[in-house]
Amino acid sequence: ELRTWLDDKLCQQAQSQPISAKLERLQSQIQEQEEFQKSLNQHSGSYEMIVAEGESLLLSVQPGEEKTTLQNQLVSLKTHWEELSKQAADRHSKLKDCLQKAQKYQRHTEDLLPWVEDCKAKMSELEVTLDPVQLEATLLRSKAMLSDVEKRRSLLEMLNSAAVILIDASQTDEDDIRDEKAGINQKMDAITEELQAKTGSLDEMSQRLKEFQESFKNIEKKLEGAKHQLEIFNALGPQACSNKNLEKLRAQQEVLHALEPQVDYLKNFTQGLVEDAPDGSDCSQLLNQAEVAQEDFKAVKQKVNDCCVLMENKLEGIGQFSSRVR
Repeated sequence: ELRTWLDDKLCQQAQSQPISAKLERLQSQIQEQEEFQKSLNQHSGSYEMIVAEGESLLLSVQPGEEKTTLQNQLVSLKTHWEELSKQAADRHSKLKDCLQKAQKYQRHTEDLLPWVEDCKAKMSELEVTLDPVQLEATLLRSKAMLSDVEKRRSLLEMLNSAAVILIDASQTDEDDIRDEKAGINQKMDAITEELQAKTGSLDEMSQRLKEFQESFKNIEKKLEGAKHQLEIFNALGPQACSNKNLEKLRAQQEVLHALEPQVDYLKNFTQGLVEDAPDGSDCSQLLNQAEVAQEDFKAVKQKVNDCCVLMENKLEGIGQFSSRVR
């Protein structure tokens, strides 16, 4: 009866499902194996009793065919019992080992996947804007996220390593782990690529806005210099009429002549910014600054030219008068 039970259990053990790489299936397999070992332990008392009875009988039986048969039965019984016990213990050990590896892999995925989803959500908020303050803040956020992605690379390597170890320890469902690992790696690569692209776009727009402001301030500064010179001449009244001051005015004309290409460049540069701005962007401030610079330049240039012509005419008149006097 015990041999029949042992043969049945050995057959059952031999037909056990391959060790799974998936955590839930592993937990179920361990539970089944523990139930199997529990059944084995429950029969250990019967086994020990039968062995004891057999060994006792051997002492009382005279040498001969009957004793040999009894000895062979005991040896066979012990061999089958030990083989079943060993197989059950080995399988349980392998299942527990694989479970630890699956749990480690699972911990890494649980650490990484929520962060991946959170990072994707935050990336959608990284938008190019024409507001310099907001753009700078967004650029800093984008760079910080990119730095965080690089730090998470070590966690990704740990996950990849844990996946390889788990696959080596398991006997089935390895493709599910490989596919999941590949999917996580693809997501990380996609996040890195998108973040690098967004950071590049934000940085480019930041540099263009800085260039715009620097160009605008440079034009403004030179126009202020010309305006200041005109104010001085106006304040001096008739006393401003001199060859020295005329030279100063002509110098301002040269400055304004050199400034004109910069004013035109600012206009075209602004148009490019507006065209590249995201849909719905408020471009009014940039357009207004460019228009102010252009209108201001035209007005100052006209005033300097008028003042120059006026002073030239006056100086010519004074020269003619002096000649007649002489």
